[in-house]
Amino acid sequence: NGTANKMNGALDHSDQPDPDAIKMFVGQIPRSWSEKELKELFEPYGAVYQINVLRDRSQNPPQSKGCCFVTFYTRKAALEAQNALHNIKTLPGMHHPIQMKPADSEKSNAVEDRKLFIGMVSKKCNENDIRVMFSPFGQIEECRILRGPDGLSRGCAFVTFSTRAMAQNAIKAMHQSQTMEGCSSPIVVKFADTQKDKEQRRLQQQLAQQMQQLNTATWGNLTGLGGLTPQYLALLQQATSSSNLGAFSGIQQMAG
Repeated sequence: NGTANKMNGALDHSDQPDPDAIKMFVGQIPRSWSEKELKELFEPYGAVYQINVLRDRSQNPPQSKGCCFVTFYTRKAALEAQNALHNIKTLPGMHHPIQMKPADSEKSNAVEDRKLFIGMVSKKCNENDIRVMFSPFGQIEECRILRGPDGLSRGCAFVTFSTRAMAQNAIKAMHQSQTMEGCSSPIVVKFADTQKDKEQRRLQQQLAQQMQQLNTATWGNLTGLGGLTPQYLALLQQATSSSNLGAFSGIQQMAG
């Protein structure tokens, strides 16, 4: 099997995956498949270090749960396999395509935990200038300046480090450390908004609109709401000022 492994790029590996290799969770695989069939499925994308089929131990013999973990020697192979298989390839006898994503244990290194937003950047800076500025804090995976449709810099950028600790060090050292040419205030360095933050902001805008509608259109005409108003207002305030999304559903019920 040595030759096959060499073919698949495992030549440089002392039988250990690369430090940045990703363990992938794979769902929607036939329960009849063992590690052997799965290896044949995954190997075209690169050398496979390990495959573990998840099995129900309460059965005798233990039965596959129709999912597995796979670790390739390289991160590149895992991402290539994901691009080719996830939501695309449906295996024999299955009704849904393969689901393939980084295993939960990998989530601690999710991109959103390592991605920084850099604001108040001089519009004269290009990607390379930003990279040079932030590379003292560690390995940069991606550096992107936000540009308008005209291709001109909007004066802000995103920088993704390979670990969260690097990103935190960059914030400590760089946030408001200097005012760049043509900027009205010091450089801003903070974690980029996550999907959850964006959702939160959307919700707050919705609530603010509802509040305004209530105030303008119907506040004077609402009869029998006297006892409810302070509570309703308190709920609105709570939902808009905190990250308590649960309060929103309470409001909707009351509004209903």
